[in-house]
Amino acid sequence: MKKMRTLLGLALAVGAALSMTAPAFASDYSFATTAPQDYYGSTSYEDVYGAQYNYGGRNAADYDVPELEYGRMTTTQTGIMERTILPGLQGAVVDDSGSYGIGDEGSSPLTKLVIDGSGGSGPVITPTTPTVQQPIYTSVPGMVRADGSIGTLSIPKLGISVKVWEGETNASMAKGVGHYSSTSGWQGNIGLCGHNRGARYNIGTIKNLKPGDIITYTTIYGTRTYEVTMVKTISNTDWSYLQGTADNRITITTCLENQPAKRICVQAVEKSS
Repeated sequence: MKKMRTLLGLALAVGAALSMTAPAFASDYSFATTAPQDYYGSTSYEDVYGAQYNYGGRNAADYDVPELEYGRMTTTQTGIMERTILPGLQGAVVDDSGSYGIGDEGSSPLTKLVIDGSGGSGPVITPTTPTVQQPIYTSVPGMVRADGSIGTLSIPKLGISVKVWEGETNASMAKGVGHYSSTSGWQGNIGLCGHNRGARYNIGTIKNLKPGDIITYTTIYGTRTYEVTMVKTISNTDWSYLQGTADNRITITTCLENQPAKRICVQAVEKSS
């Protein structure tokens, strides 16, 4: 009986406590957040210039001309392609004094003024009109030899002499080296590729070439001798060295041992006789 009274008293106490609890509503709470900082300001004309736009008449925006830094001619930013000289993009300019253009470091600009001091009253500046040489290219289909190959690559220093087959494919490299189908077959920039190891035909030792070493390439058009000018490790996504050129050169790539994201790239330019 005493136990029942205790339980009843406890139940009554809990009920009284619950009846005194005030109900909670959404209005009883307040939330504070930090305003985001990554929004741009208003671009409304009225917000920017403090006046309505006058259609057909002059507006404040007409006088909002950006101030140029001293020595600058334009607000246009030079793009990365204009700032960077890609070794595969050799657009040459030829005039009476020789050729110049986009090439190796130290080359002359594409514009040129001729100063003639024979006028008597002072030098006469005459702008010349240079001739820009376009990349040269030879189509491959007409170069196929009786055995199906399109050429023979020889590197005497490394003891390499292999046939060249059309296409940068495993099938081509299983028979020798492959020819990048997007590049020229003879005139201009010839692009070749091969295995670096683990195959019957491999050219991995091209990493040991030095500037000045000799490479020869033979096709139905004859044999051309090239002199190595560059041996470089590049990214496997860097195709700039396969761009068309106005001069005759050969570009050879192969994988780099244990570095799948890298390639060895060798470039050689036709050796003058």
